Amino acid sequence: MRTLTIILSSIMLGACSGILEGIPEPAAEAPTIKSATADIKRVAAEAKLPDPLEVAGPIEAKPATVAPWIVCVRSSTQAPANQTYALFYRDIKLISSRPAAIVDRCDTQAFVRL
Repeated sequence: MRTLTIILSSIMLGACSGILEGIPEPAAEAPTIKSATADIKRVAAEAKLPDPLEVAGPIEAKPATVAPWIVCVRSSTQAPANQTYALFYRDIKLISSRPAAIVDRCDTQAFVRL
């Protein structure tokens, strides 16, 4: 009987943990453009984006991305290879950056000059 109680208790606890895993965590604090300016300029320089720069965001990322916030950056010049970059932030810290993909939704954002 005692073994049965232990088994049933384990199953019930396992079921509860599955429910708790499905609850989304609250989004981390979003960066501001002001706090991200140094990162934006560094990534733009590495990507060889010509000045003047335009930024959009922060926007909340899709749950499957590496960080909860995205800041988008591009050059406002009409260069032939003009690329938009996505900067990923968690707790106001730059986690990574890369050329923007469709899932980042940078192309649907309103950009402003940095």
